[in-house]
Amino acid sequence: MTIAKDFAAKFAVAFVAVAMIFTMFAAPAQADEAEDLQALIDSLMAQIAALESGSGSTDSSVGSSMSSSSVCPYTWTRNLKMGSEGADVMKLQQFLNDNADTRVAVSGAGSAGAETMYYGPATAAAVSKFQVMYRAEVLSPTGLVNPTAYFGPSSRAKANMLCTSAPVVDNGSGEEVEEGEETEEETSNNGSVTLQGEGTLETFEIDDAEDEVQEAAEDEVVMEITAEAEDGDIEVARMTMELVANVGNEEVQPWDVFEEVSIWVDGDKVASFEADDEDNYLDEDEGTFRMSNLGLILEEDEEVDIYVAVSVMNSVDGADMNAAEWTIDVLSARTFDADGVADTDSFDEMDGAGITFDIVVEGVDDEAEISSNSSTPDSATLKVEDNTSESDEYVVHLFDIEVDEDSSDLVLDDAFVWVSVTNPVGNLATFAAEDVVADVYLTIDGKTESGDAVTGNEGAAIADGATERVGYRFEFDGLDLDADTDYTAEVSIMFEGADVVAGAGTEYDLGTGIMTDVDAQEAGAKWQVEGLDNDFVLEGDDDSETHTLNTVVPVISGVSVSESTNDDQTNGTVSFRFSVEADGENDIDNFTVANIVDAIAGGTLAPTPVLVKTSGDAVTNAAGDFTIEDGDEASFALTYTFTGTAPADNGSYFVTLESVLGVEVDETSDALDITGN
Repeated sequence: MTIAKDFAAKFAVAFVAVAMIFTMFAAPAQADEAEDLQALIDSLMAQIAALESGSGSTDSSVGSSMSSSSVCPYTWTRNLKMGSEGADVMKLQQFLNDNADTRVAVSGAGSAGAETMYYGPATAAAVSKFQVMYRAEVLSPTGLVNPTAYFGPSSRAKANMLCTSAPVVDNGSGEEVEEGEETEEETSNNGSVTLQGEGTLETFEIDDAEDEVQEAAEDEVVMEITAEAEDGDIEVARMTMELVANVGNEEVQPWDVFEEVSIWVDGDKVASFEADDEDNYLDEDEGTFRMSNLGLILEEDEEVDIYVAVSVMNSVDGADMNAAEWTIDVLSARTFDADGVADTDSFDEMDGAGITFDIVVEGVDDEAEISSNSSTPDSATLKVEDNTSESDEYVVHLFDIEVDEDSSDLVLDDAFVWVSVTNPVGNLATFAAEDVVADVYLTIDGKTESGDAVTGNEGAAIADGATERVGYRFEFDGLDLDADTDYTAEVSIMFEGADVVAGAGTEYDLGTGIMTDVDAQEAGAKWQVEGLDNDFVLEGDDDSETHTLNTVVPVISGVSVSESTNDDQTNGTVSFRFSVEADGENDIDNFTVANIVDAIAGGTLAPTPVLVKTSGDAVTNAAGDFTIEDGDEASFALTYTFTGTAPADNGSYFVTLESVLGVEVDETSDALDITGN
């Protein structure tokens, strides 16, 4: 049906309706009935007048394309919902009525020509239809599937975009402008915002943000603008910009490279330009375009940060050869003061210059790093069984994997963890790592894998006082590691039973030390972390603290330290005192200085400590070690003697008792000043 035929049909319906009313009330009526009749007639006549003026005319053949014939150009500046009232609600109803698929009502209040200023259920239903029509741009970006009936930021942005894209006409002066746009004046869009004073744009400084933008990047900020008004408030209504390919580029047309240019303030996208459509540019040869209806308010003497971002296509010729350098620039800014007086500031008159950035191959910045985690377990005694049963599973090491913010998403296939087993000086001459370690597990982002020994030395004999480092591989087979995300990795171990048999020794010595470490770039065992363009993009390393295995977990208490020197300070001692108690389940066997971890700093002297029992129930064995039986307690003195014999021995020495029998102590002496002869 054409517009003319549609109008004629509506007029005929209205005429017949009036005739019917007069027929119904042909008999004399009471006064109140006459008033009702007159009101109904007035309403019908108003609809006829609206139809005659062309408002509300619609073409049902438009389909899913919104028209802008009756209300556009127009900009909505606030969110609307059920119960909202105002002229902008009427404009919304008129806009929705321009499409048969989103009209508010077929007849009556809210229908074409009878729009109201009230946002009721019919308006809400029409907004829902509009949201479904443009689901990809209104609902999907915010994670929504079903319409909301709320005319919020995304719905408003789409409507504003449609309602400001008016046809291009000749204004009679030879200059082509958008329909409804004035060449010398432009209406302010601030709506409910009240400006003060006769403000002008004082500052408009631009700076670069990101020098490299990867292919397929979305909303990558490349320009930062600092704007400030003086002598009053202003509204920045639009900016004219350009995208220019630099000399040597393989791609020279912006619409072949960029999908979108957007403007952001306070984390919100306030405007966007569809850069992939050649027809959207003001001048295709110069790559100029306009960001309109910004509505950015600059209060007097208050700086506002404005960010310009670009979205890039996923394949750009020349990106792999550094032949994709672009410059983005702001040519002018259109502003309004409190009186609605417009002004256009040329960029040539402002501070700054265009911003240059390179488009690089997607994946060139892929990177991740292993780093320490402050919650990694402290040194501890881990309880193992005194038979052939395996122990509980102990978390022995935590570390972080930090994926760089500029990286693309990564994929982890193989990971490696090293387990170091130390044989303390004790009963057994040798044993192997496989006698100690039952299973090793690595957990990343909720996925746990069991490790397989891959270095071939898990069965090698470990002599008294020696350490063997065994590598374990964990096959994650495609674990996704997202860009700009930190992951905590957890290493846990189950241990073989010590198999303590009277008169027959043990499977391994009690007091055996355990430590784990990771090294992303270890030769022959590199972590296989793949980016888009490179493999093995993980860097860094980290170590756990040293843990001690025993069939009993002791209680260490009463720790104290003292220092003393002779008169000429050539000799001195540091002495620690502490008590050791068995935990009530098993005896503590073979307690010696080998079960103590210390650190000496301050000079060249490194004395060997002497451990003696001072009181309690400890039994001194023939080998000079101690046994504390189940439930007993004994006190000990651990003494370090420093003897200076040469000037090189001079120093202020500090001794730290880090742990006893795997239990963390962390007690440090005061300075012991030693003077060599």
